[in-house]
Amino acid sequence: MTAGDAADWNNLFVEQLIPSVLALALDAWERIQRPAPDEQEDATSVRLYSAMITGKDRQRHAFLIRYQDLEVDTDLAKVTGRKDIVFFPAGNDEDIYLCLEAKRLNACVSGIRRSLASEYVKEGMQRFVDGKYSRHVRHGGMLGYVLDGDMGRAMKNVAEAVRRHHRKLRMEPPGKMHASRVRPRDAHARETSHKRRGDRALFRIHHLFVSGV
Repeated sequence: MTAGDAADWNNLFVEQLIPSVLALALDAWERIQRPAPDEQEDATSVRLYSAMITGKDRQRHAFLIRYQDLEVDTDLAKVTGRKDIVFFPAGNDEDIYLCLEAKRLNACVSGIRRSLASEYVKEGMQRFVDGKYSRHVRHGGMLGYVLDGDMGRAMKNVAEAVRRHHRKLRMEPPGKMHASRVRPRDAHARETSHKRRGDRALFRIHHLFVSGV
């Protein structure tokens, strides 16, 4: 199957790949050392990735996992981004993947507690909406590391940032985050829908927030 068959892969993502990836991420999160209040995303993500690929049930999941996979514009022969953790269906074209972009929230920056919700939106979600990541598929993932463990505050701040930037995120007003249809019983999972330029179908971002304490 090629990138031109993305519509068919879209159903596979929803029914199989996305639920498996989110469950795998949560299981791995429970097994890693918790991040420090001022830890950068890369340090946390490499531990999470390592836990994913060394988990005892790893062989049950028929997909390839890569850490900090490069996004390359082959027309320009130029690197356009570095994706945090990427999941490729086994044996498939490399344009078809699910990317989990990780951002820290409620972190200590130079000794000051900052929400970093705007960074989550501008430096995370926006990359999907602009087509820098996941150009040939209709789903992406955001992983929020809530370093102080205040999940309610972090999620509220992100929701407010999404509303403020909903036009640039190409969302229907007022730019609401919805309960996850993949994990409907998970209080820390959300979903947003975006109309990317040139796409008739909606692009969906699956948000998963995890506690750092």
